[in-house]
Amino acid sequence: MKNETITRGLYFLAGAAAGIAFGMYVNSEKGNALRDTLSDHLDDLLQNLSESAQEQLGGLMSTLSTAVENGLAQVANLDDEIEDTASTVGEDIRDAIEDAETTFESGMGKARLRLQQKFAAAGAIPKI
Repeated sequence: MKNETITRGLYFLAGAAAGIAFGMYVNSEKGNALRDTLSDHLDDLLQNLSESAQEQLGGLMSTLSTAVENGLAQVANLDDEIEDTASTVGEDIRDAIEDAETTFESGMGKARLRLQQKFAAAGAIPKI
């Protein structure tokens, strides 16, 4: 136990001595020069990082803007296609209804004529 206490004490003293030595170096002229150099390098790195981020963001915004414009153009084209298709379908339905009316009227005319012929053959002519 005593050996551990002595060992821990020596480690503490060594750490304190290293801290004092580092503090003295950092506050010396060489330390100030080193801090200035590190500060300049850090500023350069941050500036480069900022410029790179701005370039990447600009590219991303450009790509996003192009994608939105393309999407809106596709929606407009789809809208036109749907409108054209709806118009064509509407015309087809009107034509089919007209054809059905014409066919129905023709069939009714033929049925009326047959009934008249049958009544005439039977000797009675109803009002149809």
